[in-house]
Amino acid sequence: MSRAASGRANGRAAAGRISPAAAPTTPPALAARVLAWAALALAIVGIGMASYLAIENLQGKASGICVGSHGCASVQQSEYGKILGIPVSVPGLALYLALALAAGAWLLNWRGLRDQVAVLGFYGALFGTLFSGFLTYLEGWVIDAWCTWCIASAVLMTVLLVLWLGVFLIALRARRRSDGGPKGVR
Repeated sequence: MSRAASGRANGRAAAGRISPAAAPTTPPALAARVLAWAALALAIVGIGMASYLAIENLQGKASGICVGSHGCASVQQSEYGKILGIPVSVPGLALYLALALAAGAWLLNWRGLRDQVAVLGFYGALFGTLFSGFLTYLEGWVIDAWCTWCIASAVLMTVLLVLWLGVFLIALRARRRSDGGPKGVR
């Protein structure tokens, strides 16, 4: 059988990609599973933190668990504490929910889309980390107040980014091994 015919027989598209239906069914590496479980656990922690902050903000209260005199209240009540009238913690809650769902979908290999879910998880965590970094900059250099919860959320999102990067890279390596390695390498 020719190389081209062999590729099509294995479910490869003309561009050399494997269709989700023909994706390898071998379980992912243990390290990737551990990282995905850790990402799920931390996303659930993030859901709890963002929920608490959203409820406090929607009720017009500042968090009672902040360090410093008025850090959380100053940050939450500043012009940067809301996006289009919605507390920043609400989109944060949505992102943590999405990352938890992505981790669950990756662990269950939802519809055979494990690799695609890893990419989405990575980019979601990257966006969250960059946005958290921007908000942290605003806290320290524009608002001149530090919110402990906001900083904790930024650290949590950064750890999620590292975890999703690990899941993605391990999955990519496994895919290349099952695919026969990079093109031209046997």
